[in-house]
Amino acid sequence: MVLGRQYRDEQRWAGVGVGTVSLHRVLVQLPESRVTTAHEAEPESESVHTHRRERFIEATMERDELVYRLMERETEMTGSGRIVRDDAPSVVMFGGSAFDSLHAGYELAEEERLAELLAPYAERGEDRDCAESADGETVAELEEILETNLLPPADRIRAKAEIGEFLEGRLEASAFIGHAIDRQCARDDRCETLAERHAITLTIGEP
Repeated sequence: MVLGRQYRDEQRWAGVGVGTVSLHRVLVQLPESRVTTAHEAEPESESVHTHRRERFIEATMERDELVYRLMERETEMTGSGRIVRDDAPSVVMFGGSAFDSLHAGYELAEEERLAELLAPYAERGEDRDCAESADGETVAELEEILETNLLPPADRIRAKAEIGEFLEGRLEASAFIGHAIDRQCARDDRCETLAERHAITLTIGEP
């Protein structure tokens, strides 16, 4: 937000003939996201495509108002490294809130990360009996992927219950991922601490 306001002030100064600035400015680069898709019709070396998505937030001025834009650029490559597509940056969302743009960008990246990591578990659950799907070792692996250790106790219990439902095929992957992201976004990091301090009091003139 501070960088955005600096850019806005520079734009307004430029509007009265004091210096020049670019029409927009990149404020922050978000973590790169990578997902894979299968293309069975292609040769084996080309059958797995990697989609690399780069996202960033830029500031621009519209009607003398500061606007934050979440931008995305996608590059798709085959297993051999051949580029299938290389899109120009496009607008995902825009508005006057820097927080909303950041939140949307990180949420998209987390959704893609979880979808990629959870895909093998969803396929495994379809191939095995329900009783085998929710074994303790697999549940622990999913707890690590979902980072449930960062959640408060009540949410950790709910997350573990949903892990069992997901592995048993009673909860769709999209809903499972959505609930996990909602819990991470809503968690309260505040905590209470109790400190004990020992001190010596010296008195003068008392028996």
